[in-house]
Amino acid sequence: MPNIERRKVQKTGSSSFIITLPKEWVDAVKLKSGDHVYVYEYEGKLVIIPPEMEVFQSQSTIKVSADIPTDQVFRMLVASYLSGYSNITILFDPKLPNLAKKVSDIKNLARVKLAGVEVVEESYNAVTFKILLNIKELPIVSALRRLHLIVNNMLQDGVEALLTNNRNLAEAVIQRDDEADRFHHMIVRELSMALIDVRIQHELGLSNIIEAMNYRIIARNLERIADHASNIAKRLLKTEKIARVDMIKNISFKTLEIFNKAMDALYSQSRRGAEEVIQGAREVVEQIDKVLYDEIIPAKMEEREKAFLVMVCDSLRRIVRYSNGIAEASLNIKASKSPEIEVK
Repeated sequence: MPNIERRKVQKTGSSSFIITLPKEWVDAVKLKSGDHVYVYEYEGKLVIIPPEMEVFQSQSTIKVSADIPTDQVFRMLVASYLSGYSNITILFDPKLPNLAKKVSDIKNLARVKLAGVEVVEESYNAVTFKILLNIKELPIVSALRRLHLIVNNMLQDGVEALLTNNRNLAEAVIQRDDEADRFHHMIVRELSMALIDVRIQHELGLSNIIEAMNYRIIARNLERIADHASNIAKRLLKTEKIARVDMIKNISFKTLEIFNKAMDALYSQSRRGAEEVIQGAREVVEQIDKVLYDEIIPAKMEEREKAFLVMVCDSLRRIVRYSNGIAEASLNIKASKSPEIEVK
């Protein structure tokens, strides 16, 4: 149905009103006389849902017929998870070698990286996961706050590990990256389901699809910031001697500050706050480049240490730019919710 149709409301009986359904839509969803549909009210609109939508995307089966690496199979599991399937079966060809290990590895990865996943059925060559997530218990903003807390702690500890050469703290940062991945995947799953079903938008506290798309950008940026906090920690563990971390102390703190200002602007829906982050991010990137080109590159130090500082600067620059992206997305969300915005 490419065009909007105007349908007349008719009264039947003493208190009921009816409209006819477009024949093209009825045929497309395979309805027939006597079938039931679901009528859902959302923000002054009525959404008509055919029965098939109630079981849409409930079951997914991933058939593995070649001896491919486990991480490739897991990526398809993640794709099915993010697509909103509630039951996902991975079926390996019985002729493949090391089936017990393959099934075990997939289960372990799912438990570490995916929230709400439980194994409900298992055989020697197959495993079925059920996704037990209650969307109503964790609206999208609450889920983002939790992801922000995880990422902020990773970034704070990553900076402290960097400046104090604390190797134990660096290892803790790396371990927490899995938790950030879990929440990121969960948020993306919820937003994908919201695009499919307007009722889920309502349950997540979303006003429209544009808001959902921008929250997807924010969740991705948070996950990338977590990756760079983890990268800084990993590089620290691989570098034996770091004598000149004082060069990047100031820009490390400014990076952390701009990140949290971006999230504050999102929570408060402050246009001015978001603009301050965008301007501040530009200034911090310039400061990072100045430290890099004026201090680190000309400095006399071991090449390994210099390479480490250059890579840390690159991660800090990217974190600032992802923070800038969060601020821009918060402006988009504000605009999608308010048809009239005063700029002053």
